Amino acid sequence: MKLTNKIKMRIAKLVFDPVQLLSYLKSLQVDTKPKTGTNGYYLNKFVQWLEFGGELPFNVFKVGNKKLPFLTFSTLPVVNCPGALDCLVYCYSLKGWRYPAVFFGQLQNTLLMNDFNTIETELNKVLNRSEFRNKSKIDFRLYVDGDFKNMDDLKNWMNLLRKYPVLNSYGYSKSLQLFTSLNDTGFSFPKNYVLNLSNGGRFDMLKPILQKLDFVRGNFTAIKGKVSEIRKQFNKKIFICPGECGSCTSIGHACGNNTVFKDMEIVIPVH
Repeated sequence: MKLTNKIKMRIAKLVFDPVQLLSYLKSLQVDTKPKTGTNGYYLNKFVQWLEFGGELPFNVFKVGNKKLPFLTFSTLPVVNCPGALDCLVYCYSLKGWRYPAVFFGQLQNTLLMNDFNTIETELNKVLNRSEFRNKSKIDFRLYVDGDFKNMDDLKNWMNLLRKYPVLNSYGYSKSLQLFTSLNDTGFSFPKNYVLNLSNGGRFDMLKPILQKLDFVRGNFTAIKGKVSEIRKQFNKKIFICPGECGSCTSIGHACGNNTVFKDMEIVIPVH
């Protein structure tokens, strides 16, 4: 059976009911020995882990590529995005589902949000790898796909980042209601996390409140149109995102820079 995005979305909506999820996934299994790299191969691999446990079938943390050369973490989009609204129309994360390993990796990580000890264990494994072991700073993008679903997720991540100051962490979020609520409790956000306020969400009205907080860099705005047309819409200096995080400026990536790019609007063209 071909795992279309429609089927994958149905799977995603079952992620918070593991019993039904397993039942549905097993109903999709046809070929018991699919070729390596096919939808069936990754489906079987995931079902085996979900039913019997054991070694995680996919890497929890990923080392990026040329476009995003950072350590990253993701969960399923849409079902983990309580603040999503207009962004659902152009959600680029769904395009990644054409790669079955991406989809099932996000599915796995969504389930692991209920087992944060495993997430920390996997983080330790990555940081002890040769390419990271002796680094003083490691760029880390928290949520390439997905978002903070609830207050527990947000607190767990912020507390974990505080324990690992080597992580130069940043991200984008539309779960702005969670940040304002947690801040109202007097919670101290870690100094190694930078938040970009993403537009197109249900809680955009909270941006002016969050903008005043130290860990918030500023707005990250997605706008349709060409670069020349976009600049005309602003009567202030803005930074146009070129789409490649590792080389967007000569001093490092702009979205994680909470000094030079503090309060500056970063705009990304969408088509």
